[in-house]
Amino acid sequence: MSSDSRQIEALIKGFANRDENKSFLISNVTDDFLAIRPSGNPITAEALVGMYNNADLVVELSELVKIHRLEENSDWGFAAFTLKEAFSYKGEQNNDLSSYSMIFKKIESAWKISWMQRSSGTTDLSTWN
Repeated sequence: MSSDSRQIEALIKGFANRDENKSFLISNVTDDFLAIRPSGNPITAEALVGMYNNADLVVELSELVKIHRLEENSDWGFAAFTLKEAFSYKGEQNNDLSSYSMIFKKIESAWKISWMQRSSGTTDLSTWN
């Protein structure tokens, strides 16, 4: 695995670690970062971190299951991965096996997350084989 791939993998693992999400995301995204939520609505990194900080959201588990694809070129990268997530929002329990896709940009030799999309629900892991 190349040094660039390892750096991108570290970004994915850092994102998956909900203990670090509140501070991790802001310093590891591009200025034009957007995340597309399962509803289809985009959200900025700042607003996403605000959502993580909301007292109504209680994250119980966020665990990287598998990185299915990771590709990188000289200044961009792409990854698709699955997270196991358990959380409650306003008391409503959610247990998801979510698929994520991320696009990365290399800026001044540092990799940053440029784009993210999350699909909620239950991913059929066999489709990735």
